Amino acid sequence: MSYPKPAWGPIRAAEPDWFVDRLAHYTNQRKGFLVYEHGTSVFDDSPSGPDVMICNTSLMDAVTHSPDFSVTPMRDGNFLVGFRGPVYGLVDGEFVAQNQEKLMSDALRLGLLPGEGLLQSNDEAIRAGHHAIGLYARARLYLDAESQVVVGRFAPLGQ
Repeated sequence: MSYPKPAWGPIRAAEPDWFVDRLAHYTNQRKGFLVYEHGTSVFDDSPSGPDVMICNTSLMDAVTHSPDFSVTPMRDGNFLVGFRGPVYGLVDGEFVAQNQEKLMSDALRLGLLPGEGLLQSNDEAIRAGHHAIGLYARARLYLDAESQVVVGRFAPLGQ
């Protein structure tokens, strides 16, 4: 399938177990999800646990529809990036702090889709670098949509 994608293939920030641990914590271990190779997560509450086919479809829906995202700072300093439907990216706050300058530069140079421009929401979000964090997570989303390699899984108790 052909769709516009960013040129950015950003560096990996965390191991799969980190993503599983953090997302399970953020959901109070009540939501099932898969974690893909580049850190994108897709939530799915199928009765038998997260279904790869359903999650792969959600992943493709996220990259073939509106490229919008929202960045939510978490209390522990990490950032949850919401895409279309049940698709999320998680960005390590320590990684952002250590690489902020490079992330800002690479995000604007390589993270936009062809013909895309940023709509700045407010000065606070700009100072916090939320656009760079979102573009970083989105670039990884596109890498995961292409490879669809599952590296982590969480199913709540009873599934």
